[in-house]
Amino acid sequence: MRSDGHQRQSNATTRAPARVDGDPSRRVPHPSQPRNVTQALSQGNANGIDLRKLAMRQTLPVALAFGLVVLMWDKIAQLDIGYIHASLKTVGALQWAGAAVFSALSFWALGRYDRVVHRLIGSPIASGDAQRAGVTAIALSQTVGMGVISSAFVRWRMLPEISFLQAMRISVIVSISFLSGLAVVASLVALTVPMTLPWAGWLAWIVLATACAFAVLTVFRPRPFSGIHLPPLRAMGAFLGLAFLDTAAAGAALWMVLPEGCDIGIVPLVAAYLIALGAGLVSGTPGGMGAFEITLLALLPELGQEPLLAAVLAFRAVYYAVPAILAALVTIRGPRRARARAPAEATASLHPVAQAPHLPAQVAEVLREAPRAEAGLLRQGRLSLIETAQGQPAAIGAASGQSLIMLSDPLIASDSHLAFFKELHGLARRCYLSPFLYKIGARTASSARALGWNVLPIAKEAWLNPQTFTLDGAAKRQLRRKLRAASKAGIAITEAGADLPLSDMERIARNWSEARGGERGFSMGVWHPESLPHSRVFLAHHQGRLVGFITLHSNQNEQVLDLMRPAHHAPDGTMHALLTQAIECAAQMNCPRLSLAAVPLGPHPEEPLLFRHARQALDRSCRADGLRQFKSAFAPSWETLYAAAPSRLSLGLGAVDVAREICRKIERPTSFRWPWQGKRAPTPLNRRSSPQ
Repeated sequence: MRSDGHQRQSNATTRAPARVDGDPSRRVPHPSQPRNVTQALSQGNANGIDLRKLAMRQTLPVALAFGLVVLMWDKIAQLDIGYIHASLKTVGALQWAGAAVFSALSFWALGRYDRVVHRLIGSPIASGDAQRAGVTAIALSQTVGMGVISSAFVRWRMLPEISFLQAMRISVIVSISFLSGLAVVASLVALTVPMTLPWAGWLAWIVLATACAFAVLTVFRPRPFSGIHLPPLRAMGAFLGLAFLDTAAAGAALWMVLPEGCDIGIVPLVAAYLIALGAGLVSGTPGGMGAFEITLLALLPELGQEPLLAAVLAFRAVYYAVPAILAALVTIRGPRRARARAPAEATASLHPVAQAPHLPAQVAEVLREAPRAEAGLLRQGRLSLIETAQGQPAAIGAASGQSLIMLSDPLIASDSHLAFFKELHGLARRCYLSPFLYKIGARTASSARALGWNVLPIAKEAWLNPQTFTLDGAAKRQLRRKLRAASKAGIAITEAGADLPLSDMERIARNWSEARGGERGFSMGVWHPESLPHSRVFLAHHQGRLVGFITLHSNQNEQVLDLMRPAHHAPDGTMHALLTQAIECAAQMNCPRLSLAAVPLGPHPEEPLLFRHARQALDRSCRADGLRQFKSAFAPSWETLYAAAPSRLSLGLGAVDVAREICRKIERPTSFRWPWQGKRAPTPLNRRSSPQ
């Protein structure tokens, strides 16, 4: 994790909390965490959130509710209270029991919102604890009002592992997710169930069009919207499904307690309930009181005011009052004591590299022994380390868009990676992503095929054996011509030591980037001065001036070309001379293999449409034709690299995610940030601490 001043604020997930009662998933808060209201308000102010002002704004809904009562006082006075009481007495025991069952189902769905959100933000909170805290928070806050603030306090109380600011963030995300899902569900209902609202159809189409636009944005994410963090499509689908289940069950609970004489089907009643619920939420009053009843009476005039209000009273008792009392008791009791839990399903975990390019000794040793030296990209800070369920470094990758991307082959050589790929699939599924293997070799692709995954060739990697490489042969005619041109121009090639001309290299790298519209990243090398001590660097000088350089990742198994940065005035053949010198030095080191890196592959007849779109974008961005021509001058061997994913759709979406990561403009080296985390450093996704 980053150690800047912002991150040093109370954040239990980024510190090493103490364990309680021997349970590793139950932690005591860090001393800097506030555990009372005054401290929480102070911390909120320190983090740019004026909670006092936010609380004062909640007086507006209360005033609105009071105003509704004043305006409707004449109609309220005309109600037959005795008739309401008589209607209420006709609700039978089975009806009360049915309403309780549907209410429980609705609250189960509400608790799942917290479960989804905790997975999205990479929280180490156990799923059961997250769901229990969510149910308690919503049951209490929907009755007392001030939903976001009151639910944040309850979550903070029920989850001592998190700070109040994190509880507030979770409450905001849950609220936004619920309201978004409710809007879509209500729009679908308005278009399918006859309504008496003439404007409902137009509004529903606008909401659905907006939802479709956000779904498209979360897949393609054009550059102007790259700063908007949207959840994956699977998470959006989960929120939508939970909104439908929650509201349908709540509407069914209301339908169950209708008094005798209220003859209406469950579908039109649930449709009216959805619209009334939306009106109540917009009003902001506790439980939507006032606006909910008025809207429901307007939509269902045929049921009669008194019987319908009797049903609402019964519904509020079952769905609001009883859950609120139970939630208050649970909140007063506080979080449950730690107890033995069943072991979680074995899955991999994703850990951002906090101190890149500096790595822990164990990870650095694994990179030195990795089958492919390209694993050195981990030092540039944009990729994360993927570990097995046992905590062993296994691969490099990142979460992006709809995909959990594994770049290149696993870090541990093996004849089969079936077990690890199953763990990787489990991690992706928990994060509402799909695994996508990018630029893997034939043996790794064979393991993916054994799992039934879709596999397609995506690139070709040029490589050669430095110890047998020569300049002889007709195939290297162009290379010899380039080397003669460089020699005639007086190019001097040297391997750099510890004293690097960083200012000159910075100037060349900056000019190169500006001429090409920015650097490319992710699986391609970027100018990252801090990582240079861990690379091999070769410099080209012309008349005493630096005119170009290349860098290579190196380990005990191979070396691989990383950066090629020529100055705009570099003589012809400069890059060819630099790489030739690197090959000669690799031969002296007895290096068995030197990779010239990969170039995108041409069209494939079986590629999905999204896959073709991504491949063409990569070709344009990477100037693939020029790279092929340059590398072909060395007459290398060519190895096909593959992409793999569980389905054709996830294969296409993964290719789009990779293309976007590579093509996006890089302002400076940055660490991976998990969606929904904002400017904070992400929490490692270690699901071993989150049992199902």
